[in-house]
Amino acid sequence: MSRGLRRGLALFTGFALVVAGVAGCTAGASASQLRQVSEKVFSFEPGGELTIQSQNGSVTIEAWDRPEARIQITREVRAGSSEQAAALMKELRADVTVEQGRIAIESQYPKRSESVGFLELFGQHVSALNIHYYVQVPSRTDLHLATSNGEVHVRGIVGEVAAKSLNGGIDVMSVAGPVRVSTTNGSIRVLGVDGSAKAVTTNGTVTAELRRVSDGGLVELSTTNGDVMLMLPPDIKATLDAATTNGRVSVGYPVQRGERSRGYRVVQGTISGGGTPLVLRTTNGNIVIRKLGTAERT
Repeated sequence: MSRGLRRGLALFTGFALVVAGVAGCTAGASASQLRQVSEKVFSFEPGGELTIQSQNGSVTIEAWDRPEARIQITREVRAGSSEQAAALMKELRADVTVEQGRIAIESQYPKRSESVGFLELFGQHVSALNIHYYVQVPSRTDLHLATSNGEVHVRGIVGEVAAKSLNGGIDVMSVAGPVRVSTTNGSIRVLGVDGSAKAVTTNGTVTAELRRVSDGGLVELSTTNGDVMLMLPPDIKATLDAATTNGRVSVGYPVQRGERSRGYRVVQGTISGGGTPLVLRTTNGNIVIRKLGTAERT
């Protein structure tokens, strides 16, 4: 495959296209919806990097056992009329850049809608513009993913996972490598991870299950409105710094408490002599730390 291949997704030949129009009623008048699905497979060896930059729509990445990347992109438009929907669909696209060892995808939205994200008023009608990504890549791939309004899902990756959203939950499962994820309005789940983890949200719970923490790794989990749940190996050696304002900290390990511990809201100290830094924070919620394979006490 030639280096530096860059085209809008709609320009690629060989894509399978499915277009559906749906008529409905909005504020007493007809509305129109269009949906277009495009798909292509590229040669992509293990050890590469995938980057996605989007605004409105979900991002789902799954590992498979082929030296290829399968990219499926779903574009959705809702507008006050079929003419408006068709015009917007022409301007809504995904630009894909394929290089040696790297794939970069960037959503492009109609210029008149960029200032308001994915909602724009047409009289009494609301226009919605979304691009959803489903991508399969070799398990050994580094990911850098970003969307503003949508969920992010990652499964089976061996490599770095960096993902962020503003309005949407994030799920990362069965990953071997460092994980860094953040959102503002949404919950975060980081499950079955072998490596370090940083997960930050404002409105939502944070749940993390770490099978092993790499040497020199850090575990940092934080929210403002929600609980923090951390599950760790039974033999973990860690230095704990956990604090909540309106809630309590519960630890399923013996802790050698430090001088700055304060009752059940601030717990600082060491587990099995100290080791991996565990930094856990919430304002309105509980913090629960327990061993893998044990049930949470209620």
